[in-house]
Amino acid sequence: MSAGTVQRNTPIQRSAAMLARPVKLARAFDNPEQIISLVESGAPYKTITAVQKNPANENTPGWFRNFWALGGKVLLDGAEDAFYNANFIDAAKKSFQAEIVEPLAMMTNLNVPAEESPVHLDLPLFRGAHQREVPGWLLAPMGYSGLFQEWAIPVASAITWFYAGSGGDFEYWPQGLDHPSSTVSAPYSNSSVVADNEYMFHRVGQMGVPGSYLVDGISSEALLHRCGTSWEIRHGEKLIRSYVDSEVRISILWKAFCFKDQRAADAFHDPSCNITPQMIVDIFNSDLKEKGVDVKEPVDIESDQEWMSIILEHYNSPEGLAY
Repeated sequence: MSAGTVQRNTPIQRSAAMLARPVKLARAFDNPEQIISLVESGAPYKTITAVQKNPANENTPGWFRNFWALGGKVLLDGAEDAFYNANFIDAAKKSFQAEIVEPLAMMTNLNVPAEESPVHLDLPLFRGAHQREVPGWLLAPMGYSGLFQEWAIPVASAITWFYAGSGGDFEYWPQGLDHPSSTVSAPYSNSSVVADNEYMFHRVGQMGVPGSYLVDGISSEALLHRCGTSWEIRHGEKLIRSYVDSEVRISILWKAFCFKDQRAADAFHDPSCNITPQMIVDIFNSDLKEKGVDVKEPVDIESDQEWMSIILEHYNSPEGLAY
């Protein structure tokens, strides 16, 4: 199917101008002690690079992740109450003015001391194009391109923090980059912001002090272990660095689909309206050719490095920002 034959009568799930209003929660979980226990039991943690299966990055910063739920299904025993957290569901309804909220995924992020992150957006999701259907690297340029808006899905993101160290502020731009930012500062203890992080720019501020940074990064194969009351980064049997609890910033990310009403939810679950990997290729290539860029059909979107390089070059974040 060529880009010119793509059907344009699918119900629009998300307006390009939509930016849901953030909702703050002073108490995210009713049983925070259980949440901390789940975080500790999830060790050892893989690096974010290993989790996203990004072969281009052999080294990675000190950012570790595991999943509690994915694709609407709980993966970690004991995480059921956290995943179906009524506090998050109610806040998502308020933020997105939605009648229907369907929890989608939940993950734990652990960050060790580091410089501030770039201003960025979370990976967007599209009808028929999640990380299961297309490689994860493709979602970012799909979002920044603006070419796939009619398949975009409103997704609420609840970020909850547990962190007693220095820095690590959550800075976000609820009205866009042309307006002032807002900041939630440490220390954190079971506080949360439910927001539109696929389309609301945000970043994490500097954490800790420069002397504790992993200046050259670590191998993507390193693991973060829980050892008594501390955390240790190890590569095989080799100890890279250890940290006390107050140096490790814990954030728990919950995501859910948000629908204005049941009709919108039913339309989303109609697979005949989904975008396909071939449609994505056709739309990108058609747009590139209109811009005068010489591009060939990729042999495989999972492994064609030439096509990947062209897409990442031409559909990057605005103003030099990066995911």
